[in-house]
Amino acid sequence: MKPAMFLLAVPKVAQRSNLPVLSAARSPERTCAERARLWVEDECARIDLGAAGAIIGVLFSRSSGDRLTVLPAHAPRDRGPGELAAWLLHECWGAYAAILADPLSGALYMLVDPSGMLPAYRFETASHVLLTSHPALLQEAAGRRIKVSWPALHAQLCRPELRQRSTCLDGVTELAPGALVALAGEERAAARMWQPSAFMPQDRAMSFTQVAEELRGLAVGVIGAWSRCLGPVAVAASGGVDSSFICAALARSGASFSCITLATADPSGDERSFVRLLADHLGVRCFAALHDPGLIDPHRPASAGLARPSRRPFLASLDSALLAAADHLGASAVLDGNGGDNLFCYLHSAAPIVDRLRCEGPGGGTLTTLLDMCQVTGCDIPAMARAVLMRLMRRGHPDRWPADTRLLAPAPERCRVPDPLTPWLDSEVGRHGGKRDHLSLIMRAQNHLHGLGAAGLPRFSPLMCQPLLEFCLAVPTWLWCAGGINRAPARAAFARDLPREIAVRTSKAGPDSFIRRSFERNCPAIRAMLLDGLLAHHGLLDIAATEQALSVDALSGGSIIYRLLDLAEAEAWARSWQG
Repeated sequence: MKPAMFLLAVPKVAQRSNLPVLSAARSPERTCAERARLWVEDECARIDLGAAGAIIGVLFSRSSGDRLTVLPAHAPRDRGPGELAAWLLHECWGAYAAILADPLSGALYMLVDPSGMLPAYRFETASHVLLTSHPALLQEAAGRRIKVSWPALHAQLCRPELRQRSTCLDGVTELAPGALVALAGEERAAARMWQPSAFMPQDRAMSFTQVAEELRGLAVGVIGAWSRCLGPVAVAASGGVDSSFICAALARSGASFSCITLATADPSGDERSFVRLLADHLGVRCFAALHDPGLIDPHRPASAGLARPSRRPFLASLDSALLAAADHLGASAVLDGNGGDNLFCYLHSAAPIVDRLRCEGPGGGTLTTLLDMCQVTGCDIPAMARAVLMRLMRRGHPDRWPADTRLLAPAPERCRVPDPLTPWLDSEVGRHGGKRDHLSLIMRAQNHLHGLGAAGLPRFSPLMCQPLLEFCLAVPTWLWCAGGINRAPARAAFARDLPREIAVRTSKAGPDSFIRRSFERNCPAIRAMLLDGLLAHHGLLDIAATEQALSVDALSGGSIIYRLLDLAEAEAWARSWQG
């Protein structure tokens, strides 16, 4: 699987003529012209809509699950961008950016599918508006280097889990998934064609069994469709719920796949026994390897080529190991379970209890959910009851994106108010207030998903695709913790396909020891990078606090180690853009 790469140049002053509104460019450097031009990488999927525009990326039919290479005859391609965008959102799904032309004015619009799996970035020159999947292509079209925006980088470091509309590159913004955006002229407010409020839980009762069965059918359809599109795949398996969910869906769809697992040298991050149990049960191959601290180079950003430093340095070594394993197994792409906790509503709060109380009243169902959440969180009944009362008495909405200012210099005033790429927390949720918590979780996953636009390793995160996203939003929060276990419907969906030891696991090991030992090994290099680097030079760091943090013990230093790694990745990323 190669990254889907495109570059579109739209002149700010339209030239009226009888020529097509969108023509092909031979290279990124030749996109800027008197008419709108589109360059698409040779192996990138594209659907030509003629005078109606083009769709870049992969599109599936909701009704059949088949991949579309042309739009069906009944698609409203001649009725304008609004109607065609609405049709795409209702009848299709995938990972795509649709360039849609107004048949009367010739104006161009873009729709990025709600999953955001093929992002689109916007940049203006004196004469053109540029749209691309890969920010580096902007430099080729504009003929000049794109610079780092230091205020935006500061804002990113304050809220690393929030994907904001502004990127960390000067003048480069990102188009919101699910919005229809006019491309030429001044940047205008987007029409939010897809909104979470349309998929909130309805009054009709949803049984747990019904939810699990519907989720199972959707997963088999969605993940099976991707496997047919991508070819033989491997799953980055951890033996946990989310990656096992993907494996079971692949097995049920009849797909050819294998498993890859990476372990730490000590037992704290070794999941090989669980992954081998999973692979043997499903009858697929399993490749296991150890994390190699020697592969980590803090000077090499894992976020290279991205518009933000949204990954951590150790992920570069993970990429290398997964790529080697995929080659060994003959896999064309690696699927991962990124975003599963978020999509499957893994909450640690009183929200499900309050939601059920408001919807059903203080009956036995609400008491059951209270006991369920006590079991999920390990909280006792009096403490959980107090949390319920506090939530009921709360006025307004809490700040879900508090700034993390550790090791940073004071933020510029304009960076203190976040500007989410997907402003979904203002959605109407009715009596289901916990759905804002769910939406917040989903928004937190957006920086960590691998889509068709990912640079480098052919990774893909299928769980956040539109049909699964819409379905999971419609499930009441209290069903996700039914029986006192997190992500309960996702577990039940494939319970009969997975080993019981996998289906009931509520925790698993992670690579913390590997990360900390890698930090210890590279601490001198990280110290030099941070104390004498670009972040320090541009006033983003609290130098004294950073120097003190660098002196903590790597193995027992708490979360500050991960904060230092975030800063090291940001420094390496900034250097990669500065040249």
